[in-house]
Amino acid sequence: MNLIKESNVQILEGAADWKEAVCQSVIPLEKDGSVTAAYKEAIIQNIEQLGPYICIAPHIALPHARPEQGAVRSQIAVTLFRREVDFNREDARANLFISLAAADADSHLDVLVQITDILQDEERTAHILQAKDAAELYQYFK
Repeated sequence: MNLIKESNVQILEGAADWKEAVCQSVIPLEKDGSVTAAYKEAIIQNIEQLGPYICIAPHIALPHARPEQGAVRSQIAVTLFRREVDFNREDARANLFISLAAADADSHLDVLVQITDILQDEERTAHILQAKDAAELYQYFK
């Protein structure tokens, strides 16, 4: 996967709530200039309006917003939270946040296919959720 840099992979203990988790998961994209500061606020507003649409599978969230909501260039960041993040719905909890910035409506499609290929292997996903450090976590996505 060519849309990830090792500096965009992190493991954190937890977050006070889902809003903080979204913000923390987008910070690497903000730091490297892939998104503006408004991007994380757009994701939060979208979740408040639409519900936790970013929860795509058990333990997995895909924070993202529309390109015009602050994406500068296409890139992903991976954040693993040791403590599960609760989105205040029984079916919406996640530990692994794969934050996606897409500069246009099409550039992220290949990345989504690659992410799907990685995560549909349940054994691999279990290993990802137990990664001991960011370097190990990065190896699953590079």
